[in-house]
Amino acid sequence: MLKKSKYRFSILRKVIILIIFINGVSLISRSQEYETSGQPSFIGKYIASYWCNTKIIIAEPFHWKAKQWSFFAGVLGASVITYVYDKEVYNFFQRNRTTPSESISKYVVEPWGSGLYSVPLLAAIYISGIKNNHHKNIALTGLKAYLLSGGAAILVKHLSHRLRPGENVPPDPYLWEGPFPFTTDHTAFPSGHTTTAFAIASVLTQGYSDKMWVGLTSYSLAALVGISRIHDGKHWPTDVIAGAALGTFIGTTLGRINFSKNNNLAFSPAFINGLSGFSLACRIK
Repeated sequence: MLKKSKYRFSILRKVIILIIFINGVSLISRSQEYETSGQPSFIGKYIASYWCNTKIIIAEPFHWKAKQWSFFAGVLGASVITYVYDKEVYNFFQRNRTTPSESISKYVVEPWGSGLYSVPLLAAIYISGIKNNHHKNIALTGLKAYLLSGGAAILVKHLSHRLRPGENVPPDPYLWEGPFPFTTDHTAFPSGHTTTAFAIASVLTQGYSDKMWVGLTSYSLAALVGISRIHDGKHWPTDVIAGAALGTFIGTTLGRINFSKNNNLAFSPAFINGLSGFSLACRIK
């Protein structure tokens, strides 16, 4: 019961953070002249872009070339090998846990995956870009990556229902109960913290591709988030690998979409039965 409460509190905390961020963006946007005659507002376009970007992400694997499929095969192979040694790697981290390492994980590393640090960072980037649309675009794309990757992770969690290390004694990495139970129990695979951390890291790396230190720092923090989830006994190593792959895929795809000069989202006036409005067109490829 306590674990369910913690899980629900974690989701509630993320929702609160997101509401604060979106409200802040909305207020700042309204204070500027984002609306033009006959066009949707800035916030309206941004919200509509979620639907368009989600469709592109889902369709992306159907357009992969040999290079992308080779990379996917490599990640899958690494995951299979790691799966065999999940318990050994997990036990290694548990044997080497110390009081200082637990404090560092709890107060320094873990919040980058939960959104407690990363979402305010995106807000700061947005605010610093009041006169720079590129910074604002990076911040809003990062928020989109956080939301969409988190949603994707939750979907996979409830399809797989893998038991977390602490949910059985002794810990057994080979226990799965998905995809049929419609419960909030057993949500190890993939690591949601790792997924969102790598999604945001991918966006920041692409957005600031001219600053190598941004990419190195972002991915290093994301990797530490993944390690902390094993260290804290919350996930198996393969949960982390899957989260890193999923987050990188979503973040990289969003970066390509939103930082490209070719806009995949187009609005046009629409008139139906005497009523005026807008139609939304989304180009998949």
